[in-house]
Amino acid sequence: MSVMAESAARSGDIVVIGSGIAGLSAAVSAAEELGGRSGCTVTVVDRAERNQAGGNSKWTSAYLRLDDVYEVADSFVDDVVGFSGGRTPSWYVETLVDRLPETMEWIQGHGARFRRFPTYFINSNRPRLQPVGGGEALLNALRPSAERLGVRFRYGRTAQRLVHDDDGRVTGVVVTGDDGEEIIRADAVVIASGGFEGDPATLTKELGGNADQLIPIAPGVGFNRGEGIRMALDSGAARAGQWDTFHAEPVDPRSSDPEALVMVFPYGILVNAHGKRFLDEGGGTVDETYESTARAVWSQDGGVAYFITDQQSSAVTEWKRGVLTSVKPVVADTAGELATALGLPADRLARTIEEYNAAVVDDREFEWRRPDGKHTDGLEPPKSNWALRLDRPPLLAYPVACAVVFTFGGLATDARAQVVGHDGDPLTGLYAAGECTGIYHEKYPGGTSVLRGMIFGRLAGLEAAREVSTASTAGC
Repeated sequence: MSVMAESAARSGDIVVIGSGIAGLSAAVSAAEELGGRSGCTVTVVDRAERNQAGGNSKWTSAYLRLDDVYEVADSFVDDVVGFSGGRTPSWYVETLVDRLPETMEWIQGHGARFRRFPTYFINSNRPRLQPVGGGEALLNALRPSAERLGVRFRYGRTAQRLVHDDDGRVTGVVVTGDDGEEIIRADAVVIASGGFEGDPATLTKELGGNADQLIPIAPGVGFNRGEGIRMALDSGAARAGQWDTFHAEPVDPRSSDPEALVMVFPYGILVNAHGKRFLDEGGGTVDETYESTARAVWSQDGGVAYFITDQQSSAVTEWKRGVLTSVKPVVADTAGELATALGLPADRLARTIEEYNAAVVDDREFEWRRPDGKHTDGLEPPKSNWALRLDRPPLLAYPVACAVVFTFGGLATDARAQVVGHDGDPLTGLYAAGECTGIYHEKYPGGTSVLRGMIFGRLAGLEAAREVSTASTAGC
């Protein structure tokens, strides 16, 4: 339960929990709105030390689902809502679109720059824009601005509980560190501390018993343990988003690289630990199918599969762009040798490859850049595109596992980034932005997480500052 405190004069202080893109956007915009007025402070709390702080934002490529710096595709709202089967609130996505131009202008004013880079989706249906330098560059643009504006950073501190007065208004946050527990005064709190992807117990509770087979996509995952979500729920916040699923990506489990992605799975076959295929590897472009593919791998025995191709992969001229692991593939001249190297049943793997090769239809040219209709016939599961026989040794193989990027379940908020209760009314003085807020269901609409963290983080900071400016008795 949240800590209660006696009613006191309002100080005009704001605490932001987390220093990823949502948290830094909130802190900088709040400090700008307060304008350095006496008696008002903005404090950022982050459980990591400075050199590790930034959550997932520090490690992501931060691709943005934008046609241009200030523009989304005409179908953006329908696409994002459609990915969730209609469960993502359209007002949320419309707010993103409405606030996009001013937010992009704002962050460029702090030194961020954007351009269109080739992505690791070597075949794709959607455009992407990227900050030069990825997510870390966004943090490196905002953090110095925050410091110049007088924002206080408390690294190595974990926010645990909210403090309220007798009327239920937020008056502070209980934080813990190596030196014990303290209360930081606040008249508004912005929760921007990510999801619960770094907490094995909650992952197991919400996702199921094989959550321990998930691989963290990057070191930032381990800092996101869900305390921000839990403290708001304890204060009466409503849940939102789909709690029993998450954003997934296919990675090489042998690699210690962050985002050790294997995004070339359409150009071969995937087999499980029994040497059997289990999905249509060519069901769509990589950006459309990578998440469902990763989850399908997770559902297999041991949570691992094996991507197998041969020398025809050299026809995919952008191959290296889709393989981000630094570990070399397993190479073998025959299916039997490959099975031995991978620890798979040799007879079953050989039969799987023979059956696949026999089912390939030679009525179309192979075209790796787009769905080419080159398919199998009479095979279960089928392969709908990019079906080339595996008959040009040596064979190449990469182990593939499912990485957890962030969880979908989180807090319910309104169009002003205020956390709302079960009755839909805002909880006074409590705001949230980024991956701790729940909007996604079923499937992640790629290129929207950093975008929404930035836009709603800035909005949360502005609204928190305006609230404390209006209500403060400290001259703020």
